[in-house]
Amino acid sequence: MIPKTDIAVSIKNLTYTYPNNTKALTDINIEIRKGEYLAIMGANGAGKTTACLFLNGVIPHITGGRVKGQVHVMGMDTFEHPVYEIAQQVGMVLQDPEAQLFASNVRSEIAFAAENLGIPHEKMTRQVDWALKTVRLEGLEDRTPAQLSGGQKQRLSIASGLVIQPSLLVLDEPTSQLDPLGTDEVFSVLRELNQNMRLTIVLATHKAEHVAEYADRVIVLDGGNLIAEGSPRVVFSQVDMLDKIEVPVPQVTRISKIVNLDRNSTPLPITLKEGKTEFSNLFSENSLSITSTKEFQPKNEDTLEKDSKPESCIDLQNVSFAYPGTDYKAVNNVCLSVYPNEFIGIVGQNGSGKSTLMKTILGLLTPVEGKILLEGEDVFKSTPAKIARRIGLVLQNPDTQLFALSAWDEVAFGPRNCGLEENDVEYRVEQALAAVGLLEKRDEYPFNFSFGDRRKISVAAVAAMQPNVLIFDEPTTGQDIKGRYDLANIAKELNQQGTTVIMITHDMGLIAEYTERLVVMGNGKILLDGPTRDILLKTEILAQTFITPPQVTQLAIGLGEFGFPPDVLTVEEFCSQLSQAE
Repeated sequence: MIPKTDIAVSIKNLTYTYPNNTKALTDINIEIRKGEYLAIMGANGAGKTTACLFLNGVIPHITGGRVKGQVHVMGMDTFEHPVYEIAQQVGMVLQDPEAQLFASNVRSEIAFAAENLGIPHEKMTRQVDWALKTVRLEGLEDRTPAQLSGGQKQRLSIASGLVIQPSLLVLDEPTSQLDPLGTDEVFSVLRELNQNMRLTIVLATHKAEHVAEYADRVIVLDGGNLIAEGSPRVVFSQVDMLDKIEVPVPQVTRISKIVNLDRNSTPLPITLKEGKTEFSNLFSENSLSITSTKEFQPKNEDTLEKDSKPESCIDLQNVSFAYPGTDYKAVNNVCLSVYPNEFIGIVGQNGSGKSTLMKTILGLLTPVEGKILLEGEDVFKSTPAKIARRIGLVLQNPDTQLFALSAWDEVAFGPRNCGLEENDVEYRVEQALAAVGLLEKRDEYPFNFSFGDRRKISVAAVAAMQPNVLIFDEPTTGQDIKGRYDLANIAKELNQQGTTVIMITHDMGLIAEYTERLVVMGNGKILLDGPTRDILLKTEILAQTFITPPQVTQLAIGLGEFGFPPDVLTVEEFCSQLSQAE
């Protein structure tokens, strides 16, 4: 039993039902030690966000609902103490950064909480500068939050939570929009704060590989119930159980489970370092090597060689764009051709110009230089209505696209606006809602959905338009593993039906598994462009824009001395190559 003085959070027999009668938590019991780094995992709807909102009193003080049980945080009964008192010791970083940004510039946003607590000016300045550096926002102090990319906004919300250096920091999916190295930096910085300042961390996340690397303990929720608890090694070793409730495990752990590395009661590796050690030992002790490898086939066997490709459907010629009031070119002399029926991934660090580039293609932003051709026609001599019929855009933040009173009307708006017959509208809407798994919620108000389901509605609304080109801008933000693959499979199916798909994402696992061609951006320029399998091996250039290959690819690269091919992209490919070891 933990001594009472060492307890940061005590949750006893907590049951909660939202005002709309949705039951979110059932008889939850959790104790969190001071100075602990705790990760909360679970599929969307498992209760992670609800549990986080109890820790700063937002539930039940602001949301209402029916509550049973007790919650004590840093010695305070959160049912009795108001939110403003709890906030002096508990920092909160929400999943959606838009929900907590309001100041006129980045520095003021970060300083706000420190000013409210009356921190002396010199100390506050130091802490603001430290927070800026911690989240890599130096040089952007004078920008308005509206001028930041989605990932930069997420960094800003993290800095705002860090600046007061609270006793407890609660983070709900704080890295869902961050580039891979940015995600690693946030987890690492939180670990440093946890160790050096004894800051208690509670982090809700789907990032299994980072949880394995940094967390002390993991709790797993499913349908509002606590079903697993323990160290990352104990929890992630339960691969079959986690698969059943759709909670991800590290790729090295999954590979090790498939090849029975635990058959002699050896613990499964859960980090990349452990995976390299285990498989290196396996090869060395058994004198194994891979002397002949299966040749990897392109994901789409019909992919044409560049010389035989048809006319491009999108052609960017020396395109540059700078936002008003700045000299910095968010897109800098970009040349890019997209061909019919391609499935292209675009990656790069937050603020590298990915989303800006897509907005210029859609005619939403006017380049200061260059030309954009859509099926041979100058975008800026066309009309928004014509462009919308050819190109669909699923935005990074779904809330900027939603406005109707029901999911059905939301998805039906586009086809109706294009003048389709009502029978055609009904068919398209039903197909789109069914594809994203929300047909049963057709009559519900979209803003009552979870963030992940709002994302799915925004995808359905665009897919129902059946455009020739579909652009996904960070489609997996806020999605659990099932949601990620549901959306990626929708994109794949549309691509197989003839739709050109462009996917902007930081999810390197999806990039590796689904895309045929990969474009890497950095500082507004295209750094790399080519087959995904080739591009993911250019690790030094990828690192310049804060991108890392999937964990399985890094593992394969680390086993090169045993003849392992480095261009392995998926768990299945790794296991296939391993089966050839002699």
